[in-house]
Amino acid sequence: MSRSGGATTRTWWFVVLAVLVVADVALIAAAVASTRPGEQREAGPIPTFSAGPTPDEEPTSTPTPTPTTEPTSSQPSGFLSAVSATEAWRATPGSCTDVAARVERSTDGGATWSAVDVSFDLRTVVALEAGPERVSLVAGVGAECDRQFWSSFTGGEFWKEYPDDAGSLGFSDVDGSIVSLRSGAVPSPCASPMRVVSSEAGDAVACAGLVTFRDAAGAWIPLDMPGVIDVTLSDDRYLIARSGSEDCPGLAVQSVSIPVTSRSFASPVGCVSQIDPAGAVSVSSSGQVVWADAGSQTLVSTDGGATW
Repeated sequence: MSRSGGATTRTWWFVVLAVLVVADVALIAAAVASTRPGEQREAGPIPTFSAGPTPDEEPTSTPTPTPTTEPTSSQPSGFLSAVSATEAWRATPGSCTDVAARVERSTDGGATWSAVDVSFDLRTVVALEAGPERVSLVAGVGAECDRQFWSSFTGGEFWKEYPDDAGSLGFSDVDGSIVSLRSGAVPSPCASPMRVVSSEAGDAVACAGLVTFRDAAGAWIPLDMPGVIDVTLSDDRYLIARSGSEDCPGLAVQSVSIPVTSRSFASPVGCVSQIDPAGAVSVSSSGQVVWADAGSQTLVSTDGGATW
C-alpha cells in the first residue's frame, strides 16, 4: 500500500473516533441532566373518583327510605254501642291503607265476642250505633275509603247502604277540624276530639281534659274534665268516664245533667275499679244499662253505672 493511502486511512479512523467521543460526551451530559431537578410544570387535572359503587359492584348498605305515615286521626281507639244487658256491638277504627276495621258482637254480657263478617269492603269505622232492630255504621268503604252509611236489620248477616241516613250519627273528621252532628258539619270546638255524641237532646265532644257541650241554640259550653276518657248519652244525662279520680282507683263514672249550662258540673255515679283506665276504654249506655269495654275485659252495669 502507498504512504498516501495509509495516511488517508488513519485520518478516517481519527474522524470516526472523534465522532464516537463526541457522542459519548453528549449521552453522558444528557444522563447527568436527567438527574437534576427540572422546572416545575403546570399540574394536570386531579382525577376524580365516585364515592358510589361501580355498576359491577354491590352497595355495602341499602339507604333507608323515609317512612310514610297516614294523616293523624283523632278517632277514638274503639267504638261501643250497648243494646241491652246481654247484647252490645263494638268496632275498631281500622285504616284505609293498613289493617281494616273489625266489627264484633256480644250476646252474653261481654263474656265472649264474635266477629261479624260484613258484606261490603269495610276499611274504617267512624261511628257505630246499635239497637234492638238495627245496627248502623258510618264507614270508609272500598279502595277510595269513601265514607258511607250502612245498616243491618238481620243481626249483621245482611247489610245495605242508606245514604239518606248518613247525618244521623255524630263523628269527627280525619284531622279533627270538623265534627259532623245531626244538625250538620261544624268546626270542632277543640283540637283532636276523642268522641262525638250527637242526639236530639244536644251534642257533646270529648277532648283532652274537657268536654264541650252544644245546646239547641248552637252555642258551645266547655266544662273542664281532667282525665276524661269517654262520654255517652244516657236518657236525660251524659255519662263521663274519667281517670285520676281521688275516690276511684280505676275508671270513675260521673254524670252531667241535660240541659248543660255554664254552671253544670259532673256528679259521681260509680267506680269501675276492675278496669285500668290507662288502656283503650269505651263506654256506652242504653237506658240504665251501661257497658265499659277495655278490649280484653268487659263489664256491665244495670243500675246506671252505680255498680258493676
